[in-house]
Amino acid sequence: MKTVARATLTAGWILSLALVVYLSLQPGIELPGVFWNADKLYHMLAYGWLGGLAVWFFAPGRGRIVAFCLIPFGGILEWLQSFVPGREASMGDAVANALGVFVGIWLAEAVSRRLFRPQEPVEPVAGDPR
Repeated sequence: MKTVARATLTAGWILSLALVVYLSLQPGIELPGVFWNADKLYHMLAYGWLGGLAVWFFAPGRGRIVAFCLIPFGGILEWLQSFVPGREASMGDAVANALGVFVGIWLAEAVSRRLFRPQEPVEPVAGDPR
């Protein structure tokens, strides 16, 4: 992977991880949501993003391991929320985190297969000077 792309992914993953930690441990944070359990969607999106970036950033095989490590990481953050005023730990949020990781891995691998699949060799046509 090119150096600039790798540095961008590294910065993006670290900043995203820091943002998730920051937002998870803020007291009484209110996120916009106009439907029931909108926060579960936010959890899935955040952890899907983190899981997908991990698959792309880390070496093949390691990205999936790092992404799966986000599941207990999300559980620990949920537990830590029980000590933050105005927040509470939620098993539903922890499940949404885990589902987000799985979806993020699946999407990142699907996109990678689509973008980086080997090109099929082109057979020469009779009479072609190549």
